[in-house]
Amino acid sequence: MDPTTPAQYILITQCLQNDFFLNLDCQLSLPDSAVSKLLLDSESGAALRTEGHRRVLSDAELHRSPLARFLDATVGSRTRGHGDGVLHLINIRDWHVPGEAYDLERRQYGAHCEAGTWGAAYVDGLTDLLAPDRCAPADSEDGWGGRLRVHHVRSNTLFDFQHSSGGRPDLGEPAPLTTLLDGLLGDGRQETTHVVVIGVLTDIKVQLLLTGIRSRYDVRQLVVSDALTASRTLERHLTALDFCQRVLRAEVMAGLAELARFLGSRPDDDRRLSRGGDAEFAGYSSYIQDKQGILSYEDARLRDYRIQTSERLRRAQHTVGFASKFLLGLGTCLLLTALVLSLVGVFLPGRIGWQSPAVLGALGVGQIVSLFFTRPVRSVQDALAEETIYRMILESRSLKVALARFHITTATSLRRHDDVDGQSEALARQLEILEKIDTADFERLSQLGVTPGAEPPGPGRSRRRSRVQAP
Repeated sequence: MDPTTPAQYILITQCLQNDFFLNLDCQLSLPDSAVSKLLLDSESGAALRTEGHRRVLSDAELHRSPLARFLDATVGSRTRGHGDGVLHLINIRDWHVPGEAYDLERRQYGAHCEAGTWGAAYVDGLTDLLAPDRCAPADSEDGWGGRLRVHHVRSNTLFDFQHSSGGRPDLGEPAPLTTLLDGLLGDGRQETTHVVVIGVLTDIKVQLLLTGIRSRYDVRQLVVSDALTASRTLERHLTALDFCQRVLRAEVMAGLAELARFLGSRPDDDRRLSRGGDAEFAGYSSYIQDKQGILSYEDARLRDYRIQTSERLRRAQHTVGFASKFLLGLGTCLLLTALVLSLVGVFLPGRIGWQSPAVLGALGVGQIVSLFFTRPVRSVQDALAEETIYRMILESRSLKVALARFHITTATSLRRHDDVDGQSEALARQLEILEKIDTADFERLSQLGVTPGAEPPGPGRSRRRSRVQAP
């Protein structure tokens, strides 16, 4: 690339439309917390208001919002003649025309962003910042000194680089976004162009967009905003940002002023830009990894416990099988012997007395009966019961430890909130529930006839034994 080529910046907005922010009838409408994060000044104390099935914000509230202040510091700054290089503003909007492709998406996500409707339009009050080319005189672009180019892209698929239903994939016609970015990032410009993505939904549209950019162009300077992206839940938002950072190698940037400077703007020289809302991902960046680590920890402990007990259970089962076969075989042999002696006594009177067959028969019957009721096999069964209880206790212990670690590494804890009493009370309640679960498990085992022995270990007894009770 020619070193004399002027710097280039690309700001991509994703789905900044009424259906996602203001339309309460839309299934994809964001929750109040996500809308407030982008459209309300966190320091003003204002709350979202509704009229009918729509959220309503005054112009004053909207212009103080993080999203409006950022757009003013970047797009608005360029229209006032400030900023370095050229900023390309690419607004991607969901735009669905009734048809087979839309029906498939509508059945999954509900009706949204239908062509020409209020819900598909840019967020009320932000049109002058998202579409300054439509709100200014025809010759304004020349007055911007070549600092700003505005591009409007309509997408009717989840993946914006995919062919739209109105295109001609059979003729090799690419999607509009592909054509646009091929021109902006060709000839080595992906090495020096700064690309920023903001908008919703973080875990669907934003993540897929960043995946496409990384796979098609491998942009070196690729940034996604934490403060100016949102999803249906905080966890889905954080998980998506974690994926973008670790897998897509996109930088997650929180500060609004820092983000504006990354795009070649100088907010301090134009209109001072505050930091905006709380930086979520910066405080929670290790939360997802901690959560995954906790789950992995418990799985590992359970595997260890199973390994420790499986061999003992295998030996116990082998003993039960051997004892059963031995007692059954011995009893059968004694009964057969008694039968043979009885027959000999019948056909050869006086040769064999009745006492021998009677004794052998009694012994045979006794051996078979002992298979189910005598102490040797019952001891083995007690050992199996004890192993079952032991495994249950270990698994319960593992869950308690994992739960304790989970509460120590909650999102609130990582943000250094001082509500220690609240965290302790929550943990105590969780442990109390687990204790109740343990009690219920032991009661169930007792109903099945298995209860742990109460006598303490004594001479010759190395382990606590279990006893079997009649149901």
